[in-house]
Amino acid sequence: MSKFTDFIDGIADASGKLAKDELKTLIATAKKDKSDFVRLQAENFERWTNMLADGDLTPKGYKLLVRKMEVLTQLEVIKLKVEAKASAQRLATGLQDIVISALFALI
Repeated sequence: MSKFTDFIDGIADASGKLAKDELKTLIATAKKDKSDFVRLQAENFERWTNMLADGDLTPKGYKLLVRKMEVLTQLEVIKLKVEAKASAQRLATGLQDIVISALFALI
């Protein structure tokens, strides 16, 4: 397992709000996407999560980076062609639903 997967699995989620498997699938799928933008954002998210796990990034810094990525992704959705737009939209929606709504409450 990767450090990213281990970190996500290790988050205490007593309330069941964080869809851990869904988050891991979202990032794994995005890392294989045809869109360079989507792949880069997935790689950034995984790298930042690893930095958070290692203590190289504070929870506040992590939240700031992810929120900025969410805004950037939403802007990219506007200008992408239809096929790539769907992938970027899935990433943006996943970030909002899984990370910002649930993961942030746990870190």
